[in-house]
Amino acid sequence: MCTPLRLSMPAGEHCPLLGWPRKPSLTSSADRSEHLGGSRILARGMDGVWEVLRARLDYASLVPRPIDAIVRGDLRKRDGTPYTVLKNPRGDGGAGTYVTLERPDVELFELMDGQRTTTEILVEHLQRRGVFALDRLGRLTAALAANGFFGEERPDPWTSLRRRRAQRDPFVRLSLLLRRLIIWNIASWPNAEQLVEVLYRAGGRLFFTRAGALAVLAFSAVGLALWVREFSSPRHDLFRVGESYVAGLVSLVVLQVLSISIHEAGHALAIRHFGRRVRRLGLAIYYLFPCMYVDSTDMVLAPRSQRMVVSLAGPLAGVTVAAAAMVVVVTTTDPVAASIGLKAATLLIFQFVLNLLPILDLDGYHVLVDALDAPLLRQRAIGFVRGSALRKLRRRDRWTRAEIGLATYGVLAIVVSLSMLVFAAWIWQERVKPVAGELLGTGIIGPVLLALLVLVFIGPIVVALAGRVAGMIRTAIRLAGARRRKRLEAERRAEMALLSRVRFLNGLTPAALAAIADHLVEERVEPGHVVVTVGEPGHKFYLVVSGRLEVLSAPGEVLGGLVPGDGFGELALLDRTPRRATVRATEPTVLWSLDRGHFHRWVRDRFEVAARIRASTEEREKLGSLPFFAGLQPQELMRIAAKLRTVRVAAGDAVLHAGDPGDRFYVIREGTAEVFLPDGTFVREMGPGSTFGELALLFGMPRTTTVRAKTDLTLGALARDDFAALVRASGETMGRFKERTAHYVGAGIGSAVAEAR
Repeated sequence: MCTPLRLSMPAGEHCPLLGWPRKPSLTSSADRSEHLGGSRILARGMDGVWEVLRARLDYASLVPRPIDAIVRGDLRKRDGTPYTVLKNPRGDGGAGTYVTLERPDVELFELMDGQRTTTEILVEHLQRRGVFALDRLGRLTAALAANGFFGEERPDPWTSLRRRRAQRDPFVRLSLLLRRLIIWNIASWPNAEQLVEVLYRAGGRLFFTRAGALAVLAFSAVGLALWVREFSSPRHDLFRVGESYVAGLVSLVVLQVLSISIHEAGHALAIRHFGRRVRRLGLAIYYLFPCMYVDSTDMVLAPRSQRMVVSLAGPLAGVTVAAAAMVVVVTTTDPVAASIGLKAATLLIFQFVLNLLPILDLDGYHVLVDALDAPLLRQRAIGFVRGSALRKLRRRDRWTRAEIGLATYGVLAIVVSLSMLVFAAWIWQERVKPVAGELLGTGIIGPVLLALLVLVFIGPIVVALAGRVAGMIRTAIRLAGARRRKRLEAERRAEMALLSRVRFLNGLTPAALAAIADHLVEERVEPGHVVVTVGEPGHKFYLVVSGRLEVLSAPGEVLGGLVPGDGFGELALLDRTPRRATVRATEPTVLWSLDRGHFHRWVRDRFEVAARIRASTEEREKLGSLPFFAGLQPQELMRIAAKLRTVRVAAGDAVLHAGDPGDRFYVIREGTAEVFLPDGTFVREMGPGSTFGELALLFGMPRTTTVRAKTDLTLGALARDDFAALVRASGETMGRFKERTAHYVGAGIGSAVAEAR
């Protein structure tokens, strides 16, 4: 069974700014020359890839010049929102091309007078509307250029590229094959207005009068009643004419082609009645069966009500002819004529019912879409059922009325589609299969007809299933690739985040960090495994991803521990010195390592990075010399130094005031500062390496002094919360840390405290 085919040309592909569509043919001033790489290249005569390149390089000075023959239709959506359809009668070989514009697009289009550049259009639109519509203008010019609204279409530079891609991609080749099997255009006749005009003047216009429409409806109702009575009569056989199955099947094939032609003629007459153009009329193979088709794209210029009438005209024309056939059936005495008439009526009525179903992508669906003003309703509904609806059910979310309607339609679309497959299988089992034996015994014509029946009933199902399976396979491959890319991106983000936590690397650009991440090698070690040994030459720099390691001195004394986010081994690589300590895993640990060659390329050979490494080491040593941090292990001091946030204070500004809450500890890296008591008495001057505010880390005491920058200051600041987190990460509680530092706190009470604060 072949369903009527109605072609619809796309109304232009909207693309991002300068992301030109498939046929970029934007014309500008042909006399204007452009500069490219110091060479002067004339715009006249350029086409193809060079045209695209020129347009991309000089988009700002482009002068869009719409052709004079543009047909414009100003329409409204169901909610009253205005929109505009533009038609280029010269496009697509004279058949016409179309672009649909929203109101903001129309405002930009109306500024394209052939004199303004795109820059001037943007400025003028900005002055009028207060909106800088750069992206919208880019999409608009690209869509208009792709559909020939700026002149003749230039050679398509992408055709050969798409052809080569198709030759390499098996899924593209399969998709093209399935498309050819589903819709294969055998012949088409552009400019079919003369034939349609003859039919319209010969009596077709009468069907669009009030009296004609009422007569058609009444006559069709009578025909349907007669068909119901006669179809159930045992004296009629759908697959035979007389006693011949061959004649019966031949007549069905011929009548099917004629019935579809009648259906399409109804569409064509309606298009003519509303003053629109039939762009093409032709013959195609639709799901392996010959079908006539009418291209009704020109109706995009018509209101929704007229488009609905055009969609209904095809099924009504078919059922009207079916009624006439039934009159022949009940009035003739010729059994052959009665048999052929019943077959014709059956095919036409079946098409009538099938096409009016608003579930399948046929005429009834187009009527529903126009009535609701809901483009792509079927695709959106099925996608909603497969995705969002299931998630909402699992989460028990509330549903809106629109979502309920969309889900209902999607479920019906899926159920009806599956039901059609079941119905086709039933027809094959009950009606077609018994005929197979008879046809095999009728010579060569019988098997040929049987093969045609198999193609008609089985072919669409096979083609549809093949397309579905191919689509599922391709989707699975794409999803697998997407999951792999997502996993790699997550790993890359984790690597970048871990690298950025390394103090001497956090000044590198993202590109440099990404380059380092490309060369990181994952290493897994078990408890007790020695990663580096004291005294051995350094070959790798390590980052701890997970697990825990301990740092040992040469005698075997535990100096500290390493936790995720810690790095080690950089000094041995930087200065080519032996390892200063042994590092051993205490639990299953994952490390990222960077070998000596890549470390030298990305770290040592960058002066600023090497300076940061040495500065970090010096700062760690300075922290360790402070009584407040006495007793902390080198790795603990490194973590504290890494958490120091750089703070810059201009000369004369206060770093802190007496009475402020104590929330930070400071290390002076560059510059000098002065300490004053609350009454303004000068206490002392501090230079690089000096610290202040340490009691805030333990007690959060209010500041007892004011610290002011004497010169421009660069400080390292450690927040109290960060310090507490570091203490907990080291395995030491804050209480124990306070006890361990009690001697320093006690010694600092009084004047020392005042000076420190």
